[in-house]
Amino acid sequence: MKLKIYGDKLANAMAENALLKFCLILLTGITIFNAIVAYRAMNNQKVVILPPMVDHKIAIRGNDADDEYLKMMGRYAIKLILDYTPSNVEQNFSDFLKLASPGVFSSMRTGLNKIIEEVIRLRVSSSFHIHTIKKLGSTNRIELVGLRSKHADDVRIESAIEHHIIEYDIDEGTFRVTGVSQKNGA
Repeated sequence: MKLKIYGDKLANAMAENALLKFCLILLTGITIFNAIVAYRAMNNQKVVILPPMVDHKIAIRGNDADDEYLKMMGRYAIKLILDYTPSNVEQNFSDFLKLASPGVFSSMRTGLNKIIEEVIRLRVSSSFHIHTIKKLGSTNRIELVGLRSKHADDVRIESAIEHHIIEYDIDEGTFRVTGVSQKNGA
């Protein structure tokens, strides 16, 4: 009779051991599944931004952004670099350099410092009124067309329609200017 009790205890212990092994394997599987879902969620997350000055959604995903965001950033960048007076040119260009890509920062700073010296010395003011903004195909370029006026001591020295191209990169959700050029001709 004692042998039967021992056999029942052994069978119960083995059944309990099998149940614990099953639970351990099930928990391991659930943990692996959760890790995969979390990894996919982190790589496929989407950030939607709606600043106060914008009346529609702007989306940035990793190294890609929608056209509305690119147009907004193009408008902001060109206004910083083409709208200035002797009193705010240094601040505008400093803010513009915050958008510059690290690879072109030094050369842009050198070029903008020359413009700052000339603007302050000659007391030149500039304004750029944008007519059209468009992204150029699938390239990382934005074209801005508008009327640019320059004044020196309240005298208009230049007024013309200009075409400017902003080259950019989206680096981990951050808009970075890699180049600004004026397109010759219309």
